[in-house]
Amino acid sequence: MPFEVIMPKLGLTMKTGTIVSWLKNEGENVTEKEPLLEIETEKLSYNIESPAAGVLLKIIGEIGEKYPVKAVLGFVGESGEIIPDTTQKPLVDMETQIDDTSRSETDRRRDSDMLYEHNDEPDYVKSDTGRVFISPVAKKMAAERGIDYRRIKGTGPNGRIVKADVLAYADNANAIASRPFIEYNNDFSQTPDRHQIRGTSQKIIVPYKGIRRNVGETMMNAWKTIPMVTHHVSADAGALVDYRAMLNDGITEKIDRVTFGELMLKLTAVALVEKPILNSSLTDEGILIHDDVSIGMATAIDSGLVVPVIRYADKKGLLSISREAKMLITRAKSGELSPDDVFGATFTVSNLGGFDSVDFFTPIINPPQAAILGIGRIKDTVVAIDGEMKIRPMVGLSITYDHRIVDGATAASFIKILMSIMQNPARSLLS
Repeated sequence: MPFEVIMPKLGLTMKTGTIVSWLKNEGENVTEKEPLLEIETEKLSYNIESPAAGVLLKIIGEIGEKYPVKAVLGFVGESGEIIPDTTQKPLVDMETQIDDTSRSETDRRRDSDMLYEHNDEPDYVKSDTGRVFISPVAKKMAAERGIDYRRIKGTGPNGRIVKADVLAYADNANAIASRPFIEYNNDFSQTPDRHQIRGTSQKIIVPYKGIRRNVGETMMNAWKTIPMVTHHVSADAGALVDYRAMLNDGITEKIDRVTFGELMLKLTAVALVEKPILNSSLTDEGILIHDDVSIGMATAIDSGLVVPVIRYADKKGLLSISREAKMLITRAKSGELSPDDVFGATFTVSNLGGFDSVDFFTPIINPPQAAILGIGRIKDTVVAIDGEMKIRPMVGLSITYDHRIVDGATAASFIKILMSIMQNPARSLLS
């Protein structure tokens, strides 16, 4: 009997995955554990491997569509084997619901209203009520292709724009917007500079898709649903600078040298042990205080933002964290992170200090975590100490917290603990 190729569950929070591409065609031979297709979740891209050796008998999952965990995406088996009668519809489909004539006209109109976009411009296709009819799939496809969907003539019920309309519009070179555009991948290192585009009539389109879109939607949802508050403070980093210099004295190999960011990861874990409410999540049952500290490191890559995780950071030594952080960042930038690498963070640290251009910022919480710490650059600053003006290396710290879980006084207490630990890092790391 053929083996099913299913949508895997990559972590406890994963519910759906989107098919990016099939790496094999129907009828091609495959070996066991050979990559068959690429999917994307909100956290990373991942290759699904063949469950057995044989032939890719049938492709069911469609590129660009989203499917639930355990959905059957295809079959692998021996040539000539009978494939079970299985169909798997993608998770869309308001479009199907609207076309369901078995329901009342009132119900269908109500559901259709969920697809409309208000439009006051008279030149575009719209209904008698002044709204554009478009399905969620068609709207997503238009956004990914940089197409203004209001220019598309819909062929669906009531003039609704459907998937086929977007595809037809994209294929018609004469129907593209009046000005030409250049489309770039999400590798922003390849986008043109101002000298290349100055004086041209071209517009630059960077597709909003993949990891960048998934992270963006997660952050937008967090911004809309979590009552976030951010505290900022300028902290003295002099003791950390000296301690790091001592640790790296005589160490020439880059992998063995401890960075300021890695040192802050460990000290943050120590502070979270002292103030565990910051290391928690809001669940249906209540506030879950985690019994270990697993810190996510917000890491920028060409296609967006990923957050590899250092598990049990409270129980690991500084040098172990330093090496693991370097390894995870290298894998993130080369696209080699596994699902285990990005799962299970209980707190996140976002460090922009390395750019030497940011003192303070407002990081957005990574749900369902209770808080996130932002770290700015270390900058020599004139400060008043015991009535005298002195120059000290100061660093900006920004703590954003979920006010449903953490009170302002508690967040302030956490930052005070962290600042105290920073004044004597050697002692803090002894336990």
